[in-house]
Amino acid sequence: MSCARAHCGMTGKTTPLYVVCSPCRSVGKTLISRLITEFYVIKDCPVAAVDLADEGPQLADYLPKFATIPDIGNIRGQMALFDRLIAERDIPTVIDVSHRAFKNFFTVVREITFFEEARRHSIKPLILFIIDPNATKAYTMLRRQFTQTSLLPVRNQIEASAIVRVSPNASMPLSSLDIPLLGFSQRALIDQPSFSFSQFWSVPAGLPQRVDAQLRSWLEYIFSQLNYLECSLAYRSTPVTVQGSTRPHATDRQRPIDEPEQVRKYAPKQVPRIGDSMDQFGKAIVAMLQTAAKLSNDKLARTTIIAINLSHQLRVTEDRINKLQAEIEHFERRAVRAETWLHWFRREVERKLSAPRQAPNQ
Repeated sequence: MSCARAHCGMTGKTTPLYVVCSPCRSVGKTLISRLITEFYVIKDCPVAAVDLADEGPQLADYLPKFATIPDIGNIRGQMALFDRLIAERDIPTVIDVSHRAFKNFFTVVREITFFEEARRHSIKPLILFIIDPNATKAYTMLRRQFTQTSLLPVRNQIEASAIVRVSPNASMPLSSLDIPLLGFSQRALIDQPSFSFSQFWSVPAGLPQRVDAQLRSWLEYIFSQLNYLECSLAYRSTPVTVQGSTRPHATDRQRPIDEPEQVRKYAPKQVPRIGDSMDQFGKAIVAMLQTAAKLSNDKLARTTIIAINLSHQLRVTEDRINKLQAEIEHFERRAVRAETWLHWFRREVERKLSAPRQAPNQ
């Protein structure tokens, strides 16, 4: 074990568990999972990845050495997965939850109170939810059901010009994980199953200068956020250095966030909130209030229907109980009659058996 690997495993007070998810397809869940996993690979830190996707290319296609594909379609598979996550509590873990597995995964997590159990074993769950206009209801549901678990929005493929305005501040909590928009050439490159972010980070790939510079800046911004995020989870490990690199063209690009030393110095103490500006935050609140009102009306209608159904079931149950009581009384009367008949048969048998012995004396 290298010194860096030992450092990763021994200095963290808590171990992060990243749950990358969305109920929508093709929003970049696997890309986010790859970035977080290779963030630890670059630091030579132990890391595990769980692939719950069912469409290719999957996380296991990109990272076969780190990603496993469990079966959570049955209770045995679910128990094996969650027991393993607790057993490997010293290793940061990334779970890529597909849109099809979204509902089932969080239903099981809620029913077995897995996040609570994880926290008792010094594991810090973090839900990384990919923001999408069609996922507002699911986001609200997660906030309502997992109030004690950190929920961080992920804004994938945002405009690069907005990155500078929303750069993390060392004195403020991270409000979202931002993935900048990449050019067509860079995106085509990283979408190849043979591409590795960790290899690109450490070994010159021989790419054209412009392509190399843009992809390098893109990674530096994301890894700076992950450094900051890891610090907020109270997991102390060697951060990925995003400045002072000896790679070509590294000094020609604008640094989008503060120095890593400042990032490590401060840790957010509040639960992350959606939005990064007053305008966006206000719009998000209005959208959530509208969604909450709709959910409230839907809930009232469902509650009324449930009450009617329960009332009907109660009447049916009462009728069934009355019927069963009548049947019990019927069988009790039959039992009494049967017992009476048995006594009568016994007396008759005894009388007939004793009658021949009395005949010679008559």
